[in-house]
Amino acid sequence: RRGRWLIVVVLLASLVAAGALFAKGNSRAVDVARGLVRVSAGCRVPVTLQRGGDYWVYVEAGPVPMPDSADCSNAGRLMSNPHGFPVLGFAIATPDGVERSMVEVDPNRKYAFGRHSGLLTSRFSGAAGETVIVGVVADSRDAAIAIGDNVFDVRRPWRIGAGLILLLGLLLSAVLVRVTRVRDDA
Repeated sequence: RRGRWLIVVVLLASLVAAGALFAKGNSRAVDVARGLVRVSAGCRVPVTLQRGGDYWVYVEAGPVPMPDSADCSNAGRLMSNPHGFPVLGFAIATPDGVERSMVEVDPNRKYAFGRHSGLLTSRFSGAAGETVIVGVVADSRDAAIAIGDNVFDVRRPWRIGAGLILLLGLLLSAVLVRVTRVRDDA
C-alpha cells in the first residue's frame, strides 16, 4: 500500500513541478513582451541598443505612448494605398542614415502575452550601446512595431525543463509500479 502512495506522490510532484516551470516560462515571456520598445505609425524614435546581437521586430496594434525624443510629425499623414490591402513599413537606420538589413522571420508567429499581442516579422543585428533610428509608416494610425528579445526563445528552456521533469516523473512512476507489482506477487 505504501508503494501505491509513493507512486501517486511522485506523479503529483512531477505534475506540480512541470506546471511551475511552464508557468515561469510564460511569466518570463510576459516580462519580455512588456519590456519591448514600441514605436507608433508616423513616428521616428532614436533607440539605444542595450546589448549586442539580434533584435526581433513585431507588428502590434497602436498607437502607443511615445517618448519626448520621438518625431511624430507624420502621425497625421497616412500612406495612400491604391491596392486596398493594409500597408505597414518600418526602417531601422543609424543616425547618419545607413539602413539596417532586416531578415524576414519565416513563418511569422503570433503572440499574446499579458496585455500585449503581435506578430513576429523580422530581425536585425546591432551592437551594444549603438543608437538606431526606428521609423514606422502605415496607412492607419492603429499600427505600431515593437523591438526587443525573442519572446518565444525566452520561454523555450522553461518548457523543455517542464517536459523533462514530467518525463522523469512518469518514468520513475513506471519503475515504482513495476517494483510494487513484483513485491505484491512475492
